[in-house]
Amino acid sequence: MFKGNYYNHQVARAIPVNIHLFTESLQLDITAAGAPPRKLHWLFTEISTHVAPGFIRITRKGEEEGTLEVTDPVFVKEFLERYKHTRSAGLHQLVLRGGVKASLIIMLVIIGALLAGHFYFLPWCVNRVVGQLPPTFDKELGDLARNSLHETPDKDGSRLLAQFAAQMKWGTQEKLDFTVVDSDVENAYSLPGGYVVVYTGLLKKLETPEQLAALLGHEVAHITHRHGVRKICQEVSTSMLISFALGNSGAVNLLYSEAASLHNLTYSREYEREADIGGMETLRRNRINQLGMLQLLRELQKLDGKVAVPEFVRSHPLTGNRLNYVRRDAEEHPAAFDRHEKMEVLFKQLQARYR
Repeated sequence: MFKGNYYNHQVARAIPVNIHLFTESLQLDITAAGAPPRKLHWLFTEISTHVAPGFIRITRKGEEEGTLEVTDPVFVKEFLERYKHTRSAGLHQLVLRGGVKASLIIMLVIIGALLAGHFYFLPWCVNRVVGQLPPTFDKELGDLARNSLHETPDKDGSRLLAQFAAQMKWGTQEKLDFTVVDSDVENAYSLPGGYVVVYTGLLKKLETPEQLAALLGHEVAHITHRHGVRKICQEVSTSMLISFALGNSGAVNLLYSEAASLHNLTYSREYEREADIGGMETLRRNRINQLGMLQLLRELQKLDGKVAVPEFVRSHPLTGNRLNYVRRDAEEHPAAFDRHEKMEVLFKQLQARYR
């Protein structure tokens, strides 16, 4: 049994307590003048600690929150030995226990290891993990995301879009679901499990069936390359790495999170490039004019002009850069194309509906 001072966060007065130390918890025996004896049980998973020379401060938030301060070095040693088995010490604890120079070295080593793990090891792990996940995982993930959006499809427009998409060979056995949502947002997106959504705001901007075919080809490429699943696995892995290595270190946690965000943007640009090139392959497979992708990107470039944002803080590559590598791809893979009368008819019906 150990002695300490307890503060109940309601008054500034210290209350002497007896402390019992267990494997995964503390028990505080409180005997205050004019009040009946009480026992408080604090699980190690419910507390945070602050270690300084000569004492330790332990805080519990939530119901019956309070702070315990103990100066007994024997208690500090025994508590930390048990506590570290339940929760990692966290970088801030290492900083407090060492000198300034040692703390800086520890911080740099840990941050370097985290960055190396995030940039090199995690992508390799994510690719291996995603490769082992069955297609049913994508479907469940897509269903969850779709249900959370609460968007109402335009049934007639969706029917026309699905008929348009049915004229194309997609090179996948995955069932694809094409939906139109009435919205002024000039965008389209795809979800794991085969879902493609096009907003009417973007449909109104398209001038040719080849542009629409290119747009759908781009979104389906996101699905077939499993970009959504890879993104989720990357983010979950990063969060686990941060929690495991840094514990409750707020400042360094924030620094690393920002670095991780920049790298995630790089991955997004890689995914967009892969989807653009995949869309070009779809156009060639269906003998559709590859200029449709260039025409689509020129339309998107007009939208880009509304807001000037540097590429390194964007989630998508600037459309000018996309135009360059799509143009090179078309030059490197010239392909014949046909006229697709059925697609032209369906596209005109979509145009008439939304203009």
